[in-house]
Amino acid sequence: MIKSQKTVETLSRINLDGKEMEYYLRRSSRRTVSIMIKNTGQVIVACPLKTPLAYIEKFLFEKEKWILKTLTEIQEKPARVMKKTFDNGDLFYYLGKEYKLKIVENNITKKPNVRFEEELMVLEISDNPDKEKIKSVLKKWYISKARELLAERIRIYSPLIGLSPKKLAVKEQKTRWGSCSSKGNINLNWKLVMSPLPVADYVVIHELCHLKEMNHSKKFWGIVEAIMPDYKVYRKWLKENGYTLSFE
Repeated sequence: MIKSQKTVETLSRINLDGKEMEYYLRRSSRRTVSIMIKNTGQVIVACPLKTPLAYIEKFLFEKEKWILKTLTEIQEKPARVMKKTFDNGDLFYYLGKEYKLKIVENNITKKPNVRFEEELMVLEISDNPDKEKIKSVLKKWYISKARELLAERIRIYSPLIGLSPKKLAVKEQKTRWGSCSSKGNINLNWKLVMSPLPVADYVVIHELCHLKEMNHSKKFWGIVEAIMPDYKVYRKWLKENGYTLSFE
């Protein structure tokens, strides 16, 4: 979750077990080669800038069984994420709980409002809103709630670690839940507000610990564990369920 500086990304292909597989080759100032498979099935290979293509392909062949097994598991997962229509009945998550969207049109309402009624996320909005307007209002609401929540969690956990970020930014990050720069700035993905609170806390703690250790060494994980002894449970949840925290 450490943000790299210079990055060059290209789309490549390789034949694994008789099937052509596309992958994104992401070259940066990092020192090692790694593979990440997103919950959408997208394969990303990260490597140092001058790594030969032959070495990368050899690396992929060595990981062939794991790659194919992971892609198969993703394809077989139940369709828990339906494309949003931004209409009544759409499912949205907030703090780990699933709600059905209920749109209440009200010409008296000057400012859109979101509230909860048992299993419903109720959006009060002016008459005749189009889908883009509903999407925009809900996204702004989520981002606002995420900024409040994540800033609060930073304030709670910073004293336990003994360091605070110089700057906190809550924004959309397509491939990361969080990142920490060498300048001591922390970025967090607003979609974390959809996850159970302990999962969001794990990401907050993870990035705060990078203020002490800008790596993923044994020492780094020791600091994380000292703050959150069961962090592996929430890291696993995010790996297996992060794809459900969707807004599209």
